[in-house]
Amino acid sequence: MIRLNAFITIKPCFKSFSAFRMPLVGDSRSRFQLARMLFDNGVAYAYPYEEYLYFKGKQDEILRVIEEVIAQGVIQGRLVLGSPLEKLNLTVRDAVVIKPIVYLAFEKVLESKGFKVPRRRVKRAIPEISDENMKRRLITFLTGDVAVLRGLKYMLEVRPSGYGILWLDIYSPPFSLRNMKRLSPKEIKRLSLMEAYHSKAVLKSKDRLIMLSNIIDILCDGTRILTLEFPDGDTIQFSMEPLQLEAIERE
Repeated sequence: MIRLNAFITIKPCFKSFSAFRMPLVGDSRSRFQLARMLFDNGVAYAYPYEEYLYFKGKQDEILRVIEEVIAQGVIQGRLVLGSPLEKLNLTVRDAVVIKPIVYLAFEKVLESKGFKVPRRRVKRAIPEISDENMKRRLITFLTGDVAVLRGLKYMLEVRPSGYGILWLDIYSPPFSLRNMKRLSPKEIKRLSLMEAYHSKAVLKSKDRLIMLSNIIDILCDGTRILTLEFPDGDTIQFSMEPLQLEAIERE
């Protein structure tokens, strides 16, 4: 029996995924800046796609916040909000919109549990530099100024059946505690730490699974159920028991 670092939703929640959309015209940077503001304020998890802003959130509050932002010129660049506001039931065919919104819900959980999310296209999270994360053994020192972090790489897959599968793996970048930034392979080599880094970063399969299980316990408060909550009150739950290969093939 082959088990994978893959975790499935308890229900086929992407057969019908409720959301809103409204026309929003403007340059790409301004539209994504607005989506980020809505996320930080807890009003909505939003994703600009084509000429629309798709979101899950508080319907009345998001309209007020967007109108205030546009009126006050908080965002550089021009944004034009259109109408009507539409309520949608997205399906698996809309995965290009669903996935970024669900990622935001997952990233909110990560941030609440002491992780930092760079928000790049390749989804990665690293632990905040804190005493708590040192006690969790998520920070391993190479020198007094350089450490190996134990974070996560993650990917959401929306299956034709409507189930979602969250793929997780350990992400172990080198990190400069002096400059508070991740280090490139070139920088590690220049510091003559490449061999030491690989000896700490590359975990044996068993140790890798133990570390992943420990991080999952942190995210789930030890319940083995990961609950993602959206600002509109909806939730999605993942069973955090590793999925069997045969089950993925069936889905």
